[in-house]
Amino acid sequence: MDSMSWLQGKPANLELVSQNDRHGKPLKTIVDKATGLVRNDPIPSDEELERFYQDAYRVEYKGAALPRKRQALRNFRRAAEFIQTNRDIVLKAQRILDIGAGSGEFLFMVKETGRDGRGIEPNRDYSQFCRDSYGLNVQTAHLKADLFEKGQYEFVRLNHVMEHLNNPIAYLEMIAQWLTPEGVLYVEVPNIESYCALKSKGRMFHYGHIYNFNPWTLRAVAGLAGLVEVPTTVARSSGTTGVFLMRGDRLAVEAAVNAANGQKVAELVRTHEMHGPSGDYRAKLFAKLKARIDEFFSTVGASSFSDIGKRVAKTISA
Repeated sequence: MDSMSWLQGKPANLELVSQNDRHGKPLKTIVDKATGLVRNDPIPSDEELERFYQDAYRVEYKGAALPRKRQALRNFRRAAEFIQTNRDIVLKAQRILDIGAGSGEFLFMVKETGRDGRGIEPNRDYSQFCRDSYGLNVQTAHLKADLFEKGQYEFVRLNHVMEHLNNPIAYLEMIAQWLTPEGVLYVEVPNIESYCALKSKGRMFHYGHIYNFNPWTLRAVAGLAGLVEVPTTVARSSGTTGVFLMRGDRLAVEAAVNAANGQKVAELVRTHEMHGPSGDYRAKLFAKLKARIDEFFSTVGASSFSDIGKRVAKTISA
């Protein structure tokens, strides 16, 4: 079995868990009970994904072609907290690449700390927003091997991007080539276990989220791409779906089979589709409402998106 066969799974191990997306439109989702990897079926082609992300994705997923100030504030805060928490990794780097830069808040924080940040973003409206609103070096592009020179970046960020890729192992192998010998790749994806606990029934799957990971399958995919966790970050990332990776020994395909994890994830998804969330989703909704109110009042009077970003950047200690 090769890595692509691992991603697809053997037919005998696949279970159909959903036939609709979060908007009620037809979308088949299956779980591989040999690994715990959850994916759409069929997997979209490169051409289909390029068309989708170039124009339609942001409107369908976020409800608007451009970000709102409250969304920018939320992203600024998350970016600043990430940099502050992981300053031993992020601020050690001078050349930083953000893949799937979105509306640019992370790169703005990078710029404010004096680093050389660059990004790519497939959506034309959002990449233009990054350039116009923040003066960022963000290219409108889809992931391709010839975008960058090998060994160019000391830190690469892939935040909530890998779930959108139709062959995450191959793309991780490609991205790893852009790292310097001591470079670090940060990958974060949604956690399907958390989704099962907190997402409303029928609101879990999306055309854009081709693969759904839990902590084990994320690390298995990274291992199959020849990436290992940075030793100093293993404890802080334990149990999460956000990992710091470096080039290392490739995981054997046979070692990426985990029937216990497969059965666990299959049961979680199956139960969610039948009964809804297992956790207290009402507490999450209350916290979300409270945060939105705070974001609204925190952006009142802000003259520009950059003004919001500069305020938040001050929370990153020198």
